[in-house]
Amino acid sequence: MVIRNLVIALFMLSLMLLTYDSLPFINFSVYRPVSMFPMFLASVLLLFTDFRFKKGDAFFLIFVMYSIGHSLLVATGNGDIASSASHIITLLFGLSMYRVSVYVAEQAKEDPEIRSGIAKSIAIAFIPPLAAGFLQLIDAFFIRNGFSGAFTGLFADKVYLRRIQMLSGEPSWAAIHMLSGGLIMFFLYKQGFRKQIYLLIAVMLLMVLSFSAYAYTVLLTALVIYVLVTNKNRGRMLVVLTVCALVVVVGVPYLIETFKVSGYFTQRFQFNFNQLINNDNSFFIRLVFPAIGFIEFARYPIFGVGGGFYYTEFASLLQQYFSSGLKFSEVHDLVFINPYDATSRNMVSKVFAEEGLIGVILFAGFLVSIFRSCRENSYSKFAFALCISLVMNFDSYAFLDFWVLLGFIRGGGFETEAIRTGMPVRMPVRVKGLIPPIRLIFSEWRRKA
Repeated sequence: MVIRNLVIALFMLSLMLLTYDSLPFINFSVYRPVSMFPMFLASVLLLFTDFRFKKGDAFFLIFVMYSIGHSLLVATGNGDIASSASHIITLLFGLSMYRVSVYVAEQAKEDPEIRSGIAKSIAIAFIPPLAAGFLQLIDAFFIRNGFSGAFTGLFADKVYLRRIQMLSGEPSWAAIHMLSGGLIMFFLYKQGFRKQIYLLIAVMLLMVLSFSAYAYTVLLTALVIYVLVTNKNRGRMLVVLTVCALVVVVGVPYLIETFKVSGYFTQRFQFNFNQLINNDNSFFIRLVFPAIGFIEFARYPIFGVGGGFYYTEFASLLQQYFSSGLKFSEVHDLVFINPYDATSRNMVSKVFAEEGLIGVILFAGFLVSIFRSCRENSYSKFAFALCISLVMNFDSYAFLDFWVLLGFIRGGGFETEAIRTGMPVRMPVRVKGLIPPIRLIFSEWRRKA
């Protein structure tokens, strides 16, 4: 029981630190969520519990073993142990985050106190970043003197002028947290945690006004995937998808014009592909780097180039097929100055390029098993769709939001029928004759952990 409580406490701490992903005084990579360290410790403690992986998790475990072994073999051949070690560490962190999330989700399904703790942890995780986000909003639209940067710089390694990045290292990472956190907030709100609605409204407002093309694209993609994989509420979701698309295509350009928002990112809402690929450094990277990964897969289709070794073919392929991008300073530096830092910026492309067909089959098998765990649960299916869309601009196996959502799907954390929060619920009473008024019936599951 003591170890169980420690694991849960460490998971709650990780949730509280969810949005702190690039602290300036912890400099071991670009994406460095401090929350992954409590997760790793909790994963070690899980070894002393009765936790067991689920049936479909065998695909993931085999994938991890294959990826580690293959990466070490490649490193032995080319002498680059550091890249292999970095890959292995992030992969093990990802495995740790997943198994801890599965365990806590299983416990929360039966214990209302844990679910209440998750609600509090989410609130703690988002209140300071949302406050920072609104400061950045005021600074970007009204004051325009950069005053919010001093506060943001205490928590983020890089500060973006006139962008809403909350306390994250990138505006796109802030969007990731708002999307994944917003889903959890909505689920908790629907299960009786009514104060979550205030956080959810703030998240929705900031996400729209962040003018993050990445956030909008991820949300629309997740909605499309959800509509395709679900038979429930399909008509309603098509309406939601249409409304969201209109907001992005019509509403966002109107807001940009109204608030006189300026910056390179506003050009993305002119929807001119040729202009973006030739003038937008970020757009070029998000499109071309994954494409190079698939070219690498075409060259090494069975085994790939090895985990952590996407960079080995990157420079030559970019110069061969996409040399126009060398005019961008970031691309130029990755080709000629810091080639070891080149990544695919897309987890799907990363798996294809580095692990080959063998790794793709294993990882796809794991995701299929996760999807089957959703059954007919709408929250789980949307969480799955969101996970798939989130990784189109993210390739780190230490991706906390991704593993937390997948873990909650696998562990049944989104299963509404098993929830016993002790909150009043309305239950219609049907009897013959006169129908008495509906009364508030309190759950019998008001038990303590």
